[in-house]
Amino acid sequence: MESAIWPAILIAIMFLLNVEIFVVLGMGAVLFVVMTGSYTLESLGISVFASLNSFPLLAMPLFILTGDLIVESGIAQLLINFSKSLIGWLRGGLAMTTILTSGFFAAISGSNSATAAAMGKIMVPEMKKENYPDSFAAATVAAGGVVGIIIPPSVVFVVYGVATGVPVGDLFLAGIIPGFLMVALMSLVAFVQCKRNNWGNVSKFSMAEVLKSLWGAKIAFIATLIILGGIYGGIFTPTEAGAVACAYCLIAGLFSKGGIKLKKLPDIMENSAKVNGMVAPVVALALVIAEIIAYLKIPAVLVGAIMGISSNPIVIVLVIFFILLVAGCLMETSPNIIILTPLLVPIANSLGFDPIHFGVFVVVSLAIGFITPPIGLNLFVASSITGVPVTSISRNSMPYIVILMVAALMTAFIPGLSLSLLPVK
Repeated sequence: MESAIWPAILIAIMFLLNVEIFVVLGMGAVLFVVMTGSYTLESLGISVFASLNSFPLLAMPLFILTGDLIVESGIAQLLINFSKSLIGWLRGGLAMTTILTSGFFAAISGSNSATAAAMGKIMVPEMKKENYPDSFAAATVAAGGVVGIIIPPSVVFVVYGVATGVPVGDLFLAGIIPGFLMVALMSLVAFVQCKRNNWGNVSKFSMAEVLKSLWGAKIAFIATLIILGGIYGGIFTPTEAGAVACAYCLIAGLFSKGGIKLKKLPDIMENSAKVNGMVAPVVALALVIAEIIAYLKIPAVLVGAIMGISSNPIVIVLVIFFILLVAGCLMETSPNIIILTPLLVPIANSLGFDPIHFGVFVVVSLAIGFITPPIGLNLFVASSITGVPVTSISRNSMPYIVILMVAALMTAFIPGLSLSLLPVK
């Protein structure tokens, strides 16, 4: 155990020096091997390969590609039209439309960055026309993207399932209610802010327009039905669902009006490959570090330390929540999940947490990190699209961060939010 202290300190120093996460994890894996003697350097490469040689993990690049196909196919605009017809008549309707559409978009893409990028490109110019402040518009886009990893299908739930052995399909189903709870709470925040500041225009509600836009968005909702219906109908696995989703969105995009152009397919594939090329090595190295941590029996020590803080389960859950919040601020979600879950799952088991319920709580809590500095990926995505400084977006994201913390704690203390849709076993 003592031999693991110096590698952990050196990893922390590299984080503080803002070294690239891939380099931190790579160097961290080597340091753990050399200083603890738990592995040989020769076996490190084998372990990295074995970490990625996983059928469930194959869903990750497939859903990343699905998100890029949706962005280029025009499906996002159809979802926006439907959301706007539902709530555009309220004060702040465009802001709430952005958040609601993010939820619908997430139900196909499974990616937070794809969700934020798609909404930013389409909704920010529209919000500017109605005189929403640029920083508020950018913050709303960034916050809406958070649900991209909660509402199924979710790339991060795939990673969690691979890391813990929890069925990915069950995680997908368990994320539906918490995901749309987050959408509802963030929409409430947007409504209050817009009402108080008199932001945005108000349009008339039309049931005819709702039905028309619903029919127009049928391509998107059919995709969701195919993905989730296929998984829970036992037709295919979550990984196979990723392939089906890719094929469906590609065909729908190619044959829809104003959809994907054949000449753009290589660019779309290349963009998806770049994203996967950044994520997959990080996941592989994080899995190796998690394996070493488990070998050194560090989880047992941490369980004893945290359980020694208090005998009150509520206090322990709050401590876990604090750990997840801090981790989300400092590191990407996938490596956080892979490194922290071997440490936290034993504590959750001792508290009687259902494995599915705890998995959703972990992912919802870590998702807040997408809009918290200094790492917050969605902040940088929104900034790159809008030109608004990250610091300004961060300030305007604070109300969303607070309400997402409320959603995470509700998820922790109300198991039914995660488990009520699961079939009785």
